[in-house]
Amino acid sequence: MTRTAPVTVVIPAFDAGAFLRGTLDAVLSQTTPPEQVVVVDDGSSDDTAAIAERMQVTLVRQQQQGPGAARNRGLELAKTEFVAFCDADDWYVPDKLERGIARLEDLGAACLATDAWIVAGDRIEGRKNENRPVPEVLTLEHLLLGNPIICSTVIARREAVEQVGGFDASEELIASEDYDLWLRMAMREPIAYWPRAMSFYRVHAGSLSANTRFLRGVDAILERVAAHYEGEPHFQNLIRRRRAGVRLDVAWDLLNEGRRDEARAMIADSWRMTPTWKGLRMRLRSMLKR
Repeated sequence: MTRTAPVTVVIPAFDAGAFLRGTLDAVLSQTTPPEQVVVVDDGSSDDTAAIAERMQVTLVRQQQQGPGAARNRGLELAKTEFVAFCDADDWYVPDKLERGIARLEDLGAACLATDAWIVAGDRIEGRKNENRPVPEVLTLEHLLLGNPIICSTVIARREAVEQVGGFDASEELIASEDYDLWLRMAMREPIAYWPRAMSFYRVHAGSLSANTRFLRGVDAILERVAAHYEGEPHFQNLIRRRRAGVRLDVAWDLLNEGRRDEARAMIADSWRMTPTWKGLRMRLRSMLKR
């Protein structure tokens, strides 16, 4: 009998027919396969559900509610000690679950994230965090400065995820619901990080509207954190820096689209929160004629 890992892999899927078969192949062919795989079809109109059925994994179908709600539905069905997440267009290296669970247990941690290979089209373009140092213990302070965690790399103790209430499925947090969860988990216990790339993360062409939505989500998340740490200057300063940084990211996209007046307004908003050299450089760039 094949030994299985005490983990449920939760895969939210919306119109994922082009990628889901490959994702499931990588999960089911792990050196130590998971005890359970749950695909939550979040209102797909393609063959997502049919693929999951053919591959004999647990399938749940629901009206479209977003990835947070889909992951929560998968968590409801999980009975294993551990849960792992994988988006329907991402996939795992062959020994991800075996080695990831072993490392998590060795550390005695509640949650483990790793680096990931970035995939654009058919090309691997490097690792997500190869150009920035990421500590192996991610405290709340570290996560307030930025989010190095890709959801498809995470393995966690199911109980730890449930204790903080799982993913926030509200509409305003779509595209940022995973960051919200990591912050809430880190308030209780730091998240372990392993710089080895154990997942493949597929990137698609971004859009200004998506980044603007992400900005709104991050603001909503950080407002909650700010309220929790009201009167604590250290955390309030970190929150201001994070909010300022996200605005500069959106301003960069605006500049690339030639929307200079909007970019300047976003840069000015960032500057009011926290003046930075990056903000100054972008302000100067916004004034240059093309």
